[in-house]
Amino acid sequence: MSNRTTPPRWPVVSLRVTAVLVALLAVAQPVLAGGFLQGFYPLLNAHMIAAMILATAALLAAIAGLLVWRLSGGPNSFAIHYAIMVVACAAQISLGFDRVLILHIPLGVGIFVMAEKFAVDVFTFKPGASVGAGAGDGDGDGDAAESVEVSA
Repeated sequence: MSNRTTPPRWPVVSLRVTAVLVALLAVAQPVLAGGFLQGFYPLLNAHMIAAMILATAALLAAIAGLLVWRLSGGPNSFAIHYAIMVVACAAQISLGFDRVLILHIPLGVGIFVMAEKFAVDVFTFKPGASVGAGAGDGDGDGDAAESVEVSA
């Protein structure tokens, strides 16, 4: 008789929702900045507000990543990646307020790339599979290590 229970699915769903939100906000940021540069000046305020929402969504994604790790048995990398993004967003917002564009723009490109890559990683994660599934036993022949289940 096995005491294994199915891990809850809601942490994975919450991570996916927040990952999509982060990715969409990251796409919106250069559009808003470009509109400002094109001469539609109210978009600078929208760019600032979207940046704050993006940082908040990244924080929520980091929390969701922690829940996936602790409750659903997923990898801790989601929490770590989104925590790094929160720090990058905080630096990005500070650089934007100080008009340090020589750093603000390249960091924005990095945040955009991170957001899209992390979203792909979240959606390619298979919740039912173990973290190291398919990795094999390390001898390079492609077979997985055998496991022995002991029952009382």
